[in-house]
Formats: sequence, structure tokens, C-alpha cells
Amino acid sequence: MPHNDTIYMAPLHLAGRLIMENGGETYRVEETITRMGHAFGFNEVECFAVPSGIFISYRKADGAIETAVKRISRKGIDLTRVDAVNAVSRRMEQEQLSCEEVLALLREIETRPPKITRLGLTAAVAMSSAGWAAMFGGGLMDCVLAFIVAFFCQALAFALDKAGMRSFVSTLMGSFLATILPMLFHLATGLLMVEQTVAACLMPMLPGLAMTNAVQDTLRGDMVSGISSATSALLTASMIAGGALMGTALFRLLTGGVL
Repeated sequence: MPHNDTIYMAPLHLAGRLIMENGGETYRVEETITRMGHAFGFNEVECFAVPSGIFISYRKADGAIETAVKRISRKGIDLTRVDAVNAVSRRMEQEQLSCEEVLALLREIETRPPKITRLGLTAAVAMSSAGWAAMFGGGLMDCVLAFIVAFFCQALAFALDKAGMRSFVSTLMGSFLATILPMLFHLATGLLMVEQTVAACLMPMLPGLAMTNAVQDTLRGDMVSGISSATSALLTASMIAGGALMGTALFRLLTGGVL
């Protein structure tokens, strides 16, 4: 049955924020919040989500409409949390959970440690770069150096994130190092296929998920979210290209154009 208070806005906003902050699509946020609102007993539930915010409204028992806005700032990728929030919404449709129970479940999802540590994620990124180097035709040395450089760049990205610096800054610095370090190694040793190694180190930085979400949102007719996600993806790609250009330019300046 519908309720006449505002405590139900907290779990709705928390669920939407968790999905949005961890790489979920905007349509998934809207669908999950709508389902949860109906499970709470509200007949009229509306949600509008964009990558930077969530707007929720529902009609209370006394006929008044409750509306609230939640700003989304921090973002990452943890699809296990998205799946967990979806599981809570499906459970709400099958069971009569109270607002406090739902809020407790969502807060447990928010505070639980990730299934993979930062060290493990850094190693996984490094291994993917080594694999890309092999796919691009590189040899053993290319794979090894791609692993080392990608490991260092990802560790730097985590350090910058902990220091409160935006992801665009870490992307710019990471692509700069991913470009100049293989070049310097080749200059010092004469070993390495530079183009393949650099490309392999840059691959994990590409905004694949953002561009995928942009295409999905656009095809569904959600132009605001589609354009926003596409803009973010293009900016990230520009930072990667800019960092690589800076690394190449600095290397040529230091060596007089010799590669």
C-alpha cells in the first residue's frame, strides 16, 4: 500500500546511485527505481536518469507528489554491485521488504569491499596489455614491457584517484607514460617493436564501456544520456591521444627526432 512519508526516497536514490556510479546504464537505473517504487506500493513512480544526476518522483497516499534530485559525481566500474542492486529489486517484487530492510541491503552493497583488490585489478590490466602486445604481433620482450608499463600506469591512476584528481588527468598522464617509456627503452636497448608495445599499453585506457552505453542510450531514444556518455568517451579518447602526442613530442625533442 502507498505510504505518506518521505523515507522511501532514500533507498530509491541509493539504488540508482549505486548503479550509476558502478558503470550501469541510465535505462537500468530508471527501470530499477520504478520497480522498487512499485514494490513499495506507489502506483505513480517516475524516474529520469542522466550520467550526472537522478530525478525521482512518486505520488504519496495524500495525493501530494514527492520529488527529489541526486547528484552523481564519483564513477567507476564494478558490475557486481550493479547486479547486486538488481537482485535486491527483484527480491522486493517477490517479498514484502520494509524500507529499513531494503536500505540495509543496499548499504551493505555500497560498503562491502570489491571482489578484486586494486593490486589484482592492476595485474589484470597489465596482463591484458601483454595479451594485446602479442595480438599486435609483438614478441616476448614486447609483452613483458607492455605488462610492466601498464602495471605502472594503472598503479599511478589509482594513486591519483586516491589523491582526488579526476580521471581525465590520470588518463592524460598514463597515456603520456605509456608512450614515452617504450620509446626510451627502445632507444636504450635497441629492442622492442615500439608501435605494437605503445598500442598495447594504451588499449586498457580506451573508454569502451562509456561508448557502449552512449550507443545503447541513443538507440533507445534517450538523447540526453547518449550525448553525455558519448561526450565523456570522446574526451577520454582525446586525453589518450593528447598524452600520446605529448610523449612522442617530448621524445623527439630529447633525441632530435631519432627513434
